[in-house]
Amino acid sequence: MVDFKKLREAKAKSAAVNPIEIFRRLPKPQGINDLYTSQAQVLEDWHERRDERDLVIKLHTGGGKTLVGLLIAQSVLNETHDPVIYLSPTVQLVEQILDKANEYSIPAVPYEKNTDFPDDFLTGRSVLVCTYQALFNGLSRFGAPGSKREPLTAGAIILDDAHVSFSTMRDSFTLKVEKENDEEGYAILTNMFRNDFDRIGKLGTFDDIVSGADYGILEVPYWSWRAKSAQVREYLRSKADDYPFVWPLLRDAFDYCHALILQRNVEYG
Repeated sequence: MVDFKKLREAKAKSAAVNPIEIFRRLPKPQGINDLYTSQAQVLEDWHERRDERDLVIKLHTGGGKTLVGLLIAQSVLNETHDPVIYLSPTVQLVEQILDKANEYSIPAVPYEKNTDFPDDFLTGRSVLVCTYQALFNGLSRFGAPGSKREPLTAGAIILDDAHVSFSTMRDSFTLKVEKENDEEGYAILTNMFRNDFDRIGKLGTFDDIVSGADYGILEVPYWSWRAKSAQVREYLRSKADDYPFVWPLLRDAFDYCHALILQRNVEYG
């Protein structure tokens, strides 16, 4: 009788874990025979430190970082058989990553809205490629703090172009109360701090910004924010349904937020 369990185990053991060895075994586009020296070096260094968390890899522009990220993703898939997520700042770059994966026959699937996750992703057979916004939002299908969804456990999350994702991440963790849409809320939230700006000699600037006569930005003093952040949180909690993508990410972290007052909105993040 054939022992299929042993056959599966033998197949799993034969899968390469070293990303450089994975590259050697992959079919390659015409004209591509080997990795760049810089690619090989960072992959070797990563492989030696693969058990560490939160590793940063830096390559020059045009250094082939996408292929490096995909080889690392394949390495983790081969080793753990857990889901692997590959993040990119834009939908256009997601398409480019998927094209690169297809070039080298690295199994990759796109994130699609309003559908179940692909089985190949959940079972650790393909890397899932998506934008940062898909993962980092209060209604994330991957699970979020306080969410009814069971958080998905990933073998690795690869953040491509991390240096250009700061604004995207900041927006994901910033709650804005727009004056145009909620004039009453804007007035309540700004007036909470009017006396505090008077104390530091900024009352004129504050009144001009709030009235719309000045385009500047005022940050609520840290001592004032520490004293009133709970009050702000309780007020916004009554409007939480208006901020479904941000509120779950901020509601337990208001003490660590910065509060900014602008002509058109007040924001916390």
